[in-house]
Amino acid sequence: MSVRRVLFTLDAWDDYIYWQGQDRKAFKRINQLFTRRSAHLSKASASPNR
Repeated sequence: MSVRRVLFTLDAWDDYIYWQGQDRKAFKRINQLFTRRSAHLSKASASPNR
């Protein structure tokens, strides 16, 4: 399992931290999207090339 790095702009990081404290529903959804996207990329990279 490889670790994926997520890079944020400063404004995006500020928003992410805001949602963590103020809008937990949005924060959880964002984290779910990160996880789902990472799982999708892992499956794609594990497929044999044709």
